[in-house]
Amino acid sequence: MAYIEGAIDATSGKKGEPQPNPAYETWVTQDQQVLSYLFSSLSKEVFSQVSSATTASELWAVIQEHHASQSRARIISTRMALATASKGASSVAEYFGKMKGLADDMATAGKKLDDDDLATYILTGLNEDFENVVTSIATRVEPITILELYAQLIAHEQRKGLNTMTGGHSANSATKNGRPGSSFNNSHGRGGGRGGFGHGGGGRGRGGNSNGGSGHGHNFQPGVYC
Repeated sequence: MAYIEGAIDATSGKKGEPQPNPAYETWVTQDQQVLSYLFSSLSKEVFSQVSSATTASELWAVIQEHHASQSRARIISTRMALATASKGASSVAEYFGKMKGLADDMATAGKKLDDDDLATYILTGLNEDFENVVTSIATRVEPITILELYAQLIAHEQRKGLNTMTGGHSANSATKNGRPGSSFNNSHGRGGGRGGFGHGGGGRGRGGNSNGGSGHGHNFQPGVYC
């Protein structure tokens, strides 16, 4: 205060005139020093919005209000990002990292999410491959922690990948088994054809040798027959 109330006269009982406050000038000097320090620590963008402040107290109040409005806007935009996020083709680890980063942004803005809220956002963004896990977690009685949720989703992703690999391996084995089988049948067919032709030749040339099929088939040379 620039002035202090005057003393009451003991004789007349009247209050004297206000007197200059001897500490006021010292307070003004200190306040202007603090104001100057605060101004110097602000970015150009923030300074342009609070440059009209004349005291450190006024400046600090404007900064708090400005920060609060920014925090509210940041909270709203982060909530929207959480609500619309989806796993898509990302891995569970990548998806979790993204969602955890958004949750950290909420905490920085002054609105920390509890595990239930974050788990709800995470489950909402999962695709149909995780439908069984989502149903299981949604119907459980006990609340689930974020670490436990992460572990379950990672385990499901690994099992799903293992099943895919097993299916692919079986398909490859069937294909490989089919090829040798086909090759074997074709070779057998060709061998049978040659043996049969040789047997026929043997029957004609050697009087029906019973072993002519296998012997002639083995020694058969294209073009050497009648």
